[in-house]
Amino acid sequence: MHELVSCYPDAAPFRDALTAALARKSIWGWRLLQIEELLIYMADGGDGEAEKALWDRYEQTYLRLRARKRLPDHYFYLIDDFEFLAIDLCRNEEDTLRILSDIGRLILENPIYDALDFEHLHSHLTEWGRKRTAVRRKYAKKDGYAAHFFAELERLQKEREALYGGSTENNEQIRQRSPFLFSKNADSEALRLRAEAYLNETDAEKRAELLRAFWWRRFPLEPDPIINDATAAHEPLRDAAWEALGIIRSPKVRAFALSSLEAEADKLIPLLIMNCEDGDRGLIEKLLAEALEDKDGDDIIHSIGLNLNYQRDVGFKVPAWILHWFYETNRCSNCREDIVRELGRRRLLSDEMLRECLYDSNDDIRKYAEKRLEKQAAADGRYANENE
Repeated sequence: MHELVSCYPDAAPFRDALTAALARKSIWGWRLLQIEELLIYMADGGDGEAEKALWDRYEQTYLRLRARKRLPDHYFYLIDDFEFLAIDLCRNEEDTLRILSDIGRLILENPIYDALDFEHLHSHLTEWGRKRTAVRRKYAKKDGYAAHFFAELERLQKEREALYGGSTENNEQIRQRSPFLFSKNADSEALRLRAEAYLNETDAEKRAELLRAFWWRRFPLEPDPIINDATAAHEPLRDAAWEALGIIRSPKVRAFALSSLEAEADKLIPLLIMNCEDGDRGLIEKLLAEALEDKDGDDIIHSIGLNLNYQRDVGFKVPAWILHWFYETNRCSNCREDIVRELGRRRLLSDEMLRECLYDSNDDIRKYAEKRLEKQAAADGRYANENE
């Protein structure tokens, strides 16, 4: 997109539209990230107005974080929005120090946050080994708040490693383990123990935490308790249940989905895709089209597109027509890359689609298409020589 804008003699109209959008608090998530990254390109090219707009948004978001008295029950997008913008703005030592200082002050003065909330930014700035230590020391020496951030992050990372790093498993460890870390390494017995811990837990928040591990690994028992929790009064438990059901293929889950057609699209559609049968295409396409028209349509489609990866990871073969729909419709270039590669693995990429991919905004997709077309051209040449 930036390359296209650069073709115009005056980029000001594009910049002004982007800065106006950036100033709106209602813009968040994926859409906000796209706007910010376009403005970063402009700012790096010397556009002072773009630079100012980015820092204004940074300051606005930072002040909103500082003013919070408690975290919401649902996923807190504001932290991610702040962290992704902060990463983009860490373009020199002075700006990086300012941001690290702000984060250190935030976690020191507001107890609802901790250093792990900003671990992704730290990973962006550092690498394993000496460089990580050197970067920490460099900024810690220059600012007390930055030093506090690094010290807290190191302490919490060590605590996490002590809790999750051991190889011995028991029921209490299964109950306490981080959902994502657990799901990455758990064997079938560990999965069963966690599922049983979930069934026996009565506290809604703890129940939700146990269930979140099954966003990436299929629940090994009957899905009835999860279906029940999908209508729970406790919102985090309800959300965790919908996510877990999104990778379960079962007549019970299908029946639940068909009885819940008024549910939010990003929750309902993954269940219908995972449990689709002949004749469901019209219903799913209708729901996808309606979701696309929603004011948050891009984010909804993006969320469903990510879920396709989780479904594939548990062995589900996503119908080809769904892959093609997301190829044509999902505006996230990273999700589109996953779709393109899956279509390629299944030999569903036509020459026309590959030629179209040569002009994709995602550089990795362009390179992938080039290699595929080169291989096809070489194979076609060999075939022609063999038949001369």
